[in-house]
Amino acid sequence: MQRGNQVRSTQRFIAHGTLLLSTFVMLARAQDSNVPELRLDEAIAQAVANNSNLKTADLEIHRAADDLAANKTRRFANTQIVALGGQLLTKPSVTFQQGSFGVYNTIGPIPATNQTINIARKPAGVVFGSVAQPLSTQYRLHLQLKALSLGVEGTREDRDKTRLEVIDQVRRAYYEVAEAQSAFDSLQASLPYYEESKRLATENLRRETILESDLLGADTQLLKTQNAIRDANDKVAAAAERLNDLMGRDIHAQVRVSAIHYANTELEVAPAMLEARALANRPELKKAKLQVQQADYDARAKKAEYIPDVSLAFNYYTTANLENALPSNIAVVGFQLTWEPWDWGRKKQEYAAKRVKEEQAKVAVTATERSILLDVRNAWRQLETAQRQLALSDAVERADRQKLKEVQKQVKREAVLSKVLFQTQSELASADSGQLQALTAYSKASADLKKAIGEQ
Repeated sequence: MQRGNQVRSTQRFIAHGTLLLSTFVMLARAQDSNVPELRLDEAIAQAVANNSNLKTADLEIHRAADDLAANKTRRFANTQIVALGGQLLTKPSVTFQQGSFGVYNTIGPIPATNQTINIARKPAGVVFGSVAQPLSTQYRLHLQLKALSLGVEGTREDRDKTRLEVIDQVRRAYYEVAEAQSAFDSLQASLPYYEESKRLATENLRRETILESDLLGADTQLLKTQNAIRDANDKVAAAAERLNDLMGRDIHAQVRVSAIHYANTELEVAPAMLEARALANRPELKKAKLQVQQADYDARAKKAEYIPDVSLAFNYYTTANLENALPSNIAVVGFQLTWEPWDWGRKKQEYAAKRVKEEQAKVAVTATERSILLDVRNAWRQLETAQRQLALSDAVERADRQKLKEVQKQVKREAVLSKVLFQTQSELASADSGQLQALTAYSKASADLKKAIGEQ
């Protein structure tokens, strides 16, 4: 009697759960029917246009370009005005010695005696202006600007690397949505089998051809499937939110993606050709090569510091309210030389350090090339393995699904026991899980290979 009550209680719980799940599935299907299917290329395009990391990388390019433009102005004339105005704290004086302006036969020395001009403590001012056009430093400035322009190219390669990373993240997130969505759809498709198994178990118990434990087993299998459907829907929502974030749109937006279909287009290409494409496409290798050139220009610019700085200069000097004791206006135009004849070996050591940096950049190029080749080889092997495993799991899943249909027909004719049906259901669930795992491994391996060869 107690056993029968437990069975009826479990059946009522399953019935309520089935009703709730049916309502839930109907709502999910209604929502999906109104959501347009998002293709992978559309998701990538939206991410490229709206992703925050890519926008930051674009702004970094603008910053580097502005820095280059600012440094280009150093090749033009340097203008400077220095003005000083204030209250004199001392009483400056200027003394003109006797005869400092000449000695004449009829007049005598001018001035006849020493003359001192005192300037009272009062407000005074001095203005100095200069315009200097660099001449000899143009070569050094040219080398420095070349190094900076290579730096701008390097930031573009950084942007391209970020672009590839974002696209790779979008692919993975898209595949996660597709996997979770496929699991949800598969469980929904399997639900009628478990409902039918429970119905058959109920009829067979009424005919007293099975035990109550068999009915409880059918109820348990149905409940597990219902719970799995809800869990799968939660995974779909979580994966969709991550994909929306990468695409730069509202994370609450509904997402419905296309089913994943594998193709062996990458495996049809020889690994050597994939390696060549990777070496031509990968932005980190391009940047490493740019850094070698940049280090060379930096070293040459440092060596050019041995050349004295020669400029064509115009200087103007004027004073205000100094009793005309000093010349009030002085203008000079000519060549201006700045030279450090003895630096105690500083320039030589700095030049040597620049050359060491260039050698380091060359070593980095070689290391980057080897790393890229390893990435391509490893990704190609993983994709090959994942493809074989996916084909095998697909065959196993089809066989187990067909077997379940056949066993259900046999149960209707009472040709086999219910425990055979439950075992077959368990095998199908295991096959479904294995197929999803194989599909996950394949999609990730495909994304890894695309990233390894630098494809967008």
